[in-house]
Amino acid sequence: MAKYGRGKFLPHQNYIDYMHFIVNHKNYSGMPNAIGEDGRINWQVSSGKTTSFYEYYQARFEWWEKKADELNLPGTGNSNKRFSLAARLIHPTGQRPCRLCGKYQYVGYMYVSHNLYKRWSKITGREDLFFKKQNIIEAANIFKSIMGEQALINELTTIFPERKDYFNRLPNIEDFFVSSSHIKNNGNYISPGFMANPPDRLDGFHDYGICCRKEKDPGRHDDNMRLYNHDRRAFMWWSEGDWALADALYNKAGAGKCADPDCQKEVEKISPDHVGPISCGFKQIPFFKPLCASCNSAKNRRFSYQDVKELLKYENYTGDSVASWQVRALWDNCKHLVKNDDDSKLLSNLMRSLQDYYLRSLYKLYSNGFAHLLSYFLTPEYAHYKITFEGLNTSTLEYERYYKTFKKTKSTSSLAARIVRIAFEELEIYNSKDINERKLIKFDTSSWEKDFENIISYATKNLSLDEEASKWNKVLTDKNLSSTEKDKKISSLLEDKNYEVNKKQFYILKDLLVEHFNKIGEQIAKDYMK
Repeated sequence: MAKYGRGKFLPHQNYIDYMHFIVNHKNYSGMPNAIGEDGRINWQVSSGKTTSFYEYYQARFEWWEKKADELNLPGTGNSNKRFSLAARLIHPTGQRPCRLCGKYQYVGYMYVSHNLYKRWSKITGREDLFFKKQNIIEAANIFKSIMGEQALINELTTIFPERKDYFNRLPNIEDFFVSSSHIKNNGNYISPGFMANPPDRLDGFHDYGICCRKEKDPGRHDDNMRLYNHDRRAFMWWSEGDWALADALYNKAGAGKCADPDCQKEVEKISPDHVGPISCGFKQIPFFKPLCASCNSAKNRRFSYQDVKELLKYENYTGDSVASWQVRALWDNCKHLVKNDDDSKLLSNLMRSLQDYYLRSLYKLYSNGFAHLLSYFLTPEYAHYKITFEGLNTSTLEYERYYKTFKKTKSTSSLAARIVRIAFEELEIYNSKDINERKLIKFDTSSWEKDFENIISYATKNLSLDEEASKWNKVLTDKNLSSTEKDKKISSLLEDKNYEVNKKQFYILKDLLVEHFNKIGEQIAKDYMK
């Protein structure tokens, strides 16, 4: 019998048996390259054109597209998450095993979320009876036993309005939830047993079930979620653009409707989404899409073909690039080659991977004593501007114009210093994680690194590493200083008359870096976006 997986990732026998069941089931008839010539099940494909799993990705994408069309699901291609919906609708049993532990769980939305746990614990006054990941049928019966049948009916029709038609036809609690489990709840009161990801897996679902997802899935482990937050701050502060302006608009978010066409949930406060993800090197600009928190989180670092079209429209309207200088050549050489979501996904992965090289390059400069020059990238002077908007719609974050007023105070000076401290702290934390632990496109960086060493050599010989530079490095690397003490010292360095004088050296260094990254961006575009 063929073996699947390797090392600690060996699948449970239940999972292997399930794979054989699915590949031979009529619901998946015609799946391209489902079984290889050697009899091995080809369970996985990938949109990554550089991986060995890409060969049949497009064929399987078209299979799922045809299946969604047969089910008369609204939209085209994979719009409106119709592939995920199709995967849940065609599943022959509604349950599958987790790859790791082998436990069978529902593929649909059948498990209590944090929101529902808190809600029902509060209503019933019994926090001990409900818990996250609890089977919703069990939880609903407990609620009924405490509050009564009519209270449960009122509750279900209130928090699951999208399932109202099913409840009218199937008042039995179990039938109701099982028959409607393919429908996502806009209130995030219920979670799926498995996340859907067609066409990546043959049956359309992630390997890990809700039982093991948080503990075993490296992308969802608590340590990695904390690291993700650090990464986000590193991307934010080391991106180009007016961070103060973008932040001011971000904080104006009010009640509105999620702009995701598959959601459109009304929320008390929208979650502004950077149309161009800063993790991919896009600028901090006042251009957001109003989403709900869950849709924003699900988007992660990716951008879609529609996002690319909106970014191009923004560039045409403003006459300014949406990309930070380090990824601008890559963006400019590829943006008009993007024709679909697969192209945009590849470009997002390329830009994110170049961002990694950028942050590691900055850290090398920092480690070689150039903190004083790197600080200019952070534009701490933006902290002194008060920003107001005219004609602002807080539901969509669209506005007619904005005004910036310079007003330097003790508070704004403190903010400027704090931003510099945090940016360097996050740069150090980002570089503490080995590149091999990140999901990136693995570039051959040997020639890049050689060229970068030449930049460091030139800077060391020709750009001043004087007493001023020494002060900056000492303050930023002193582990004995508290955050407050460090902020005060950084504030003094920013106020020093020599700070503006040294800016001339910064421009020399930046010119060298721009030339270096333009060359890299053009080469990546040539190699990957063919």
